[in-house]
Amino acid sequence: MNRTSIILAISMLLFCCIACEDEDELSPSGLDTDRVQDLLDWSNPVVKKYYRDYGVALMTDFDENLDIKFNFYESWANSFWKKMEIGKMERKSECDSAITVLDTAVFRYFKDELEFQGEVYHSDFKKKYFPNKILITNKLIVGSDVSGLIMQTVNRPSKTGVGSTFCQSNDNAIVVNLESGMLNISPEKFEQVTKAILYVMIVYAFDKYDLYSMVPDAFYEFSKPYYGKRIYQLQEEAGEEKSHAVARSEWVETYHMIATSVAPTDNMNGMLAESSIPDARRDVCICIDHLINPETIDGARVETENAPFVYQLSPQCSIKMWYIAQTLIKLGIDVMAISPDPNFRKFISTRTQEDIDDLTNNLL
Repeated sequence: MNRTSIILAISMLLFCCIACEDEDELSPSGLDTDRVQDLLDWSNPVVKKYYRDYGVALMTDFDENLDIKFNFYESWANSFWKKMEIGKMERKSECDSAITVLDTAVFRYFKDELEFQGEVYHSDFKKKYFPNKILITNKLIVGSDVSGLIMQTVNRPSKTGVGSTFCQSNDNAIVVNLESGMLNISPEKFEQVTKAILYVMIVYAFDKYDLYSMVPDAFYEFSKPYYGKRIYQLQEEAGEEKSHAVARSEWVETYHMIATSVAPTDNMNGMLAESSIPDARRDVCICIDHLINPETIDGARVETENAPFVYQLSPQCSIKMWYIAQTLIKLGIDVMAISPDPNFRKFISTRTQEDIDDLTNNLL
């Protein structure tokens, strides 16, 4: 009898330990399906469609601690998100308007079915790669030590990112700021905000699901010898006796990478010898950003008041951009609708893989 009691006691103890272990592994996003459904505005057809068809909750009503501010394993991340101010829209008309903006100015580029050059692509991007929750707010304010995907794009809110911002993301969700007053300042402001969110939506998926592996190896070949190295190291390897800063034109021509107003550095005069060459993933992201908002035009160097150093693409960079466009198209992203550059649209729609292979062989 004593032996039976001992066995029962041990069994109960093991059961409790397992139950506790399982409970520790659960996160709010895994426990609160009913709570999220209760918070959704089912009267909005866009909300209903995205939750029903893609499993994506478009939330104007949310609990920031349960929906985005949790599961941080690094102190800086915990501090960053804790200090962030996230507002809430109160009026239904404002909520509906923001959801419409998101659907028509951002989500419209992600197609369930995309036809290009006689091929039809069914990638289910929204179902596979969108975050489970997208929080929609009218106030998003960040403090110091700003980080995140929003700071990688030429459409970022400011050089420092401190203060009101357009978008932030983590593994739990994406939060977007679609405050109506900000969006209505001007068409240029509207475009800046929506293009910034578009960039974050795409690169969020690349980071979370390692979509970089879908980019063909040929994209990386031109810049592969330089990834992650410092400029002075490359200059030493080339036999140069003295290291020196690299102008943006030299950056493009030598390392075959896109140079924008924010990448790889904010220094508009060029890259210092101590500057590091971006790694392969950052190279992909810079090209994606450049596709959304090109700062390079055909012809010689162009100087304007807002962009004093803008250079044409090298042949190598053009080929890399072709591979980026093809990758996004295969993912169901409507590159032809996104790109504002008619010359680039013509390039990607008329050049075949055989053409690109010939161009590449001529450059080797």
